[in-house]
Amino acid sequence: MKAWEDLVSTALLGTRRRALDPSGLPDAVRAVAREPEDQADAVLTTAALLANYRRAGRQPLTGTRREEPAKPDARPFVPPAARERLARLVHANRPELLEEWLQTAARRGFRVAPEQIPVLADAARARVALRAPLAELAGPVGAWLGERNPDWAFLVTVAEDAGDDAWQYGTPAQRQAWLERALVKEPAAAREALTATWRSEPADLRATFLTLLGGHLTPSDEPFLDAALGDRAAAVRDTAVRLLGSLPETGFGERMAARLRACVTVRQRSQRAGVLVFTPPGADETLVRDGVRVPHGPGQDTARLRAIVAATPLAFWAEFGTPADLVGLLVEGAPLAVVRESWATAAIRQRDEAWAQALVEAEPGSRATAALIGVLPPAKQAATIAKLARGLKIEALTRLILDLPRPWPEELGRVLLDWVAAQQDHRLVAHAAALIAKAVPPACLRHRLAAIPHPGEAAPWRRGVAETLTFRREMHEELS
Repeated sequence: MKAWEDLVSTALLGTRRRALDPSGLPDAVRAVAREPEDQADAVLTTAALLANYRRAGRQPLTGTRREEPAKPDARPFVPPAARERLARLVHANRPELLEEWLQTAARRGFRVAPEQIPVLADAARARVALRAPLAELAGPVGAWLGERNPDWAFLVTVAEDAGDDAWQYGTPAQRQAWLERALVKEPAAAREALTATWRSEPADLRATFLTLLGGHLTPSDEPFLDAALGDRAAAVRDTAVRLLGSLPETGFGERMAARLRACVTVRQRSQRAGVLVFTPPGADETLVRDGVRVPHGPGQDTARLRAIVAATPLAFWAEFGTPADLVGLLVEGAPLAVVRESWATAAIRQRDEAWAQALVEAEPGSRATAALIGVLPPAKQAATIAKLARGLKIEALTRLILDLPRPWPEELGRVLLDWVAAQQDHRLVAHAAALIAKAVPPACLRHRLAAIPHPGEAAPWRRGVAETLTFRREMHEELS
């Protein structure tokens, strides 16, 4: 390799500035190479000889063995029509639809052809959401490729019968997969493993593992979450606070309720009207131990109050009135927006439908409205959006639609498609309609908007919506 680099350097610098040095050449090349009078000719001749020597002038390797093939995979390949559509999706750069295709195919027990895996793996390198469904679809062949190409290591999944080695020595992705599976099949072993390695985990993995635990919470997890409130990483503390807020009757919630009781009173202005009066909490070391850390400076008292209200069980407010009553009261001692935002955070964490509905009706244009609607059951989600569509301006409604948590229930999908069908041409409507066409559930794909209009009969965005709905319907039919 050194001889070749020297030869390239001589060619780049020119023979007037650097003479050809044959001493570094292999003996076989140096014996054949002649030194013509023209140094440039000598460089080219030597380069030709050395290039051929590098290709064919080596002794054959001995002691080699064939690579072990990938483990067999008995699952059926995707149907031919679905395979052709997959190729079109990859080259059309439609990542949302590609993700849906991969998830649907994996859920229905198919596998992709081996020759399609490399291009899909390259696409998944840039889009993390594609990795898990692709790894499942690729199966043993994908794992075989991932073991040999570090860029595709996410294709190496944890086997169903993998033991503690996957947790102790696996990659972060493999450890995540093991923990997620173990929390379902062996919850006690999963919690024991997590507790044993917790202190040595990097901060980002601690936050990730805590989030995974959040999908399988039980009251017995309270001590572990309580300990995480004192974690040095803010992301871990925030996750612990959020998860504790979703558990009923915790010591954490009782401590927050006790603090809030010292901060809030109701002053009656009349028989029908009252005022919520807040006294900002001061600095408190016990509050810091419960994960509430705010920077010193202006607004720190308000920040503490926000954290306390958001972490207090909403049952605390029952003695003051119903959610509908409370969100309509005047507020003193704290900004009304801060109080409502804190109530919204608590309603989202605790999945409280009554509070979510009351807050949406009180301030439908708030930043938390979309997440609050996600707390409601499917029928109420659809009814609430239908009502807001009649009252909100197009800008606010479009922003709300874009922020709605997914996946959407069928009832909500139909309401949104009906809304699109009733709209006039508008830039923001076109933007929202494109997202709606990609996000509605499969049960909505035969909506009347899926009828593709003839060219010139409708605005281009309407034709795009129809084509997306039709494309997705055909995609699901091919994979059925």
